[in-house]
Amino acid sequence: MQRVLLKLSGEYLQEGAEVCASQHLQNIQKQVAQLRHNKFEIGIVVGGGNIFRGGKHNLGMDVDRCLADQIGMAATLVNALALQACFLTQGLPTKVYGAQALGNQIPAFQIEHVRQDIKTHVIIFAGGTGHPLFSTDTAAALRASEIQADLLLKATKVDGVYDKDPKKYDDAKRFDSLTYHEALSKQYRVMDACAFALCMEQKLPIFIFNIFEKDAILRAVNKQIKGTLITA
Repeated sequence: MQRVLLKLSGEYLQEGAEVCASQHLQNIQKQVAQLRHNKFEIGIVVGGGNIFRGGKHNLGMDVDRCLADQIGMAATLVNALALQACFLTQGLPTKVYGAQALGNQIPAFQIEHVRQDIKTHVIIFAGGTGHPLFSTDTAAALRASEIQADLLLKATKVDGVYDKDPKKYDDAKRFDSLTYHEALSKQYRVMDACAFALCMEQKLPIFIFNIFEKDAILRAVNKQIKGTLITA
């Protein structure tokens, strides 16, 4: 049985003024349910950018970076619970673990519990790493390493890694594959350096793909969608 970690941006969940759009939640649920049916074990790290982007001053004032990141981590809790609610209403067994516990609703991450639960449940990881100054990309790399995932799926708005912004440059070149060293040394900013370094240390493959393509997650696990594979 293959175990994968899906890094999902909070922005994907938003549709206009709807912060957690039902069609996007349901799209994720249908694909994850099919993966479970196909004997995949699934962990998900979801960002909070649809609610608040940690590290950005989007309150109309100059907010301390560490405090902004704490707000961003709290936003991921909302998205994790929204995903769980959607999954459970469709009969998909799901548990949420946080970097810290949140009352009786979200238990704190404990590796021995998570490695057991992921065999029977989709596991959603909330709260980032639990520390400011680290992105949810780093949280995804960390959780993927801890659960001993076979693959880290990074869902984005573009179909892989380019040498420059494809929205600005018509001659931007997309890479089918890269090494960790190439991604780090050439500073391709699809994931932050800390996340890349952790994946490189753990020899954890990363596949970067466009989540807005039809059945993108289902196709990404088998590399049947255009994207960039980053390995040693």
